[in-house]
Amino acid sequence: MFREACEIIHRMWTEDYPRFEGKYYTIDAPINEPKGVQKPHPSFWIGGGGERVTLRLVAQWGDACNVMGDIQRIRHKLDVLKRHCEDVGRDYEELIKSTGAEIHLIENEASAEQETAQVRGDRSYEEYASDTIVGTPEMVKERLQPMIDAGIDYFIVTIPREAYNQEPVRRFAREVIPMFD
Repeated sequence: MFREACEIIHRMWTEDYPRFEGKYYTIDAPINEPKGVQKPHPSFWIGGGGERVTLRLVAQWGDACNVMGDIQRIRHKLDVLKRHCEDVGRDYEELIKSTGAEIHLIENEASAEQETAQVRGDRSYEEYASDTIVGTPEMVKERLQPMIDAGIDYFIVTIPREAYNQEPVRRFAREVIPMFD
């Protein structure tokens, strides 16, 4: 179903009167107008790291993927994606490769436990810091750089409690993003 849905979406965005007959879905020249303003079509993001199906669908139909995990896992998933691109004749470099990162900016490494206390709740600092990049802007850059070196070119950043306090988001924009220019 997932394979067929990806092909149908791509056809709907790129063909005027697409036809498709699969095991699960059939379309017979439906109208999909107006087409998106992005050319040739909106970016088709396919999230997930399934090596036999999902990453192959990214290589075949997608414009972007989102893989998660530690640096070794990210490298492995991107290597698998690269092989799928070679198999289907797709330029791996034209794909956006993303990952998610929860980031908690702090002022001082020595006070990290205290600075994260409000958002951690009952979790220990060690548990919180195992899932969240906790650090000064320089420390955050050091943690993100290996992912960039592995091939990640887009981060989906989550900052704790950003809906209630936008200053950490502004600080991230002011102090972290410029380090990557």
